[in-house]
Amino acid sequence: MCVVSSGACQVAVSPRRNERKYSIADRLAFGLFLFMVLFAPIPDGSISFFWVAIWLSVVVLIVLLASYRNMGAGQFALLVGFGMVITAYGSVAWLQSISPGPAPMAIWSATSELLELDIAPLSGSIANSPLQFFGRPLLAILVLTGGMLFGADSRRADFLLRTVIFSACVLGLIGLVAMLMSVEEIRPFVQGNALTAFFINKNTTATYLGSAFLAALALLCSRATKRLREGRPFFRANRDAKGDFSLVFSALVLVLLLPLTLSRAGVALTALLAVGAVGSKLPLRGRTLGAAAVACVILLAFVFAFSGEAWHLRQTRLNVDADARWSAYGLIWRAILERPLMGYGLGSFASSFPQFRDETLEVGESFNIGHSTPLELAFEGGLPLAFFVVAFSALLAVVLLRAVIRRPGDPYVLAALLVGLLGALHSSVDFSLQVPGYLIVCLAIVGIGLGRAFLPKAEVVGQPVRRRRRRHHDESASGDVPLGSISAQMFATTCDASTRSTDSQWRSD
Repeated sequence: MCVVSSGACQVAVSPRRNERKYSIADRLAFGLFLFMVLFAPIPDGSISFFWVAIWLSVVVLIVLLASYRNMGAGQFALLVGFGMVITAYGSVAWLQSISPGPAPMAIWSATSELLELDIAPLSGSIANSPLQFFGRPLLAILVLTGGMLFGADSRRADFLLRTVIFSACVLGLIGLVAMLMSVEEIRPFVQGNALTAFFINKNTTATYLGSAFLAALALLCSRATKRLREGRPFFRANRDAKGDFSLVFSALVLVLLLPLTLSRAGVALTALLAVGAVGSKLPLRGRTLGAAAVACVILLAFVFAFSGEAWHLRQTRLNVDADARWSAYGLIWRAILERPLMGYGLGSFASSFPQFRDETLEVGESFNIGHSTPLELAFEGGLPLAFFVVAFSALLAVVLLRAVIRRPGDPYVLAALLVGLLGALHSSVDFSLQVPGYLIVCLAIVGIGLGRAFLPKAEVVGQPVRRRRRRHHDESASGDVPLGSISAQMFATTCDASTRSTDSQWRSD
């Protein structure tokens, strides 16, 4: 804390947030957070219970070591909301595991009579499954918390986004090489000619690559908007040129890898969100709009040519896949209506759903996962839990949207909104957020955005700044400005120094 004097007035100016020295424990926590985000996708998307337990232990250590000094009232309010969500999950898991439960399932009494054994009736279809499943929502909440703890520091936010972007490029290229050379040790989940990298299927791979692309696009849009406003070219020989070129190159690599996943929803949602982000951030008018349209057409033509015949064959199955998916959704919904309050047990979809299959689903159609995270949550945990989780997720989206409006020059809240929307929308028709490896990456970026959502409102600095400074200099040199006015301007500049920077406040507004 420094004090600047101006006559009889003293103004306390807080040091910049990024200039503060962090403790060893806090630095260790951030290092562990980066390690988790970087390596969570690698062991088959961390889908096994073993890896969920490992990452849960790591993130618990992170939130214990990290510093909470950058947390404001808004972030603490979100922490209260996180506590309510995890309490809801825990309550449902506990009610489904106790005996006698509030809504015992008939399967337990039938099994007891058949085996002539005294079996305690439960409100879930599988014993101990709800308590084991509880680790996944707990992991999600703690990853969001960790992201909020580190998000207020712009350097850490930038480093995390770049880590996700570059690691996605590397993992995607490794998956491409493994696909071309048929190396199954690197590509354990083979789905025809689709790029799967280290994930369980092509759709989750597409969402992961799409999230990294949207993060790179958010950084590029922020840089382009700032330089267009200042009348400077986007690429210029300075210290930022290397970072600009690396971001553009990474974005091109990701946009070329994305169609190779053969994921229709992943590619379409990524494209729509990218178009919306560019259209809302960049002033595309006249020749600029025409050039952007031509560039998009050329890029799309090149991408689809690069993706080969496999993408076109994938589209011929659109009607077949959609019919099977809607038939399964209908069966799941009818099953939900039979037990709308308690569901069939958290984590028990693969074991509980087969009893509801009928002739509308072909024998070859595998539905050990609901292919819709909200619908599967309602099936396993009941409608009240599903509605509460969806409503809280919508609230987080509103918080991020408000932050994008309040802080238009902040690329990290834009990246959080885009990545969060991609994960939520894609998971509504698939299960990408049910894969812990992608869940950790997605919610880490969302948490970064939530950590910055309550920072002071950013001012949009336009081109007239230079002209105002030049006029001020001329007026001062000519002696037309009274001495008292000059002193007032110096005092205003000193006061403004404590609030001008977006990272100069310790508490959120």
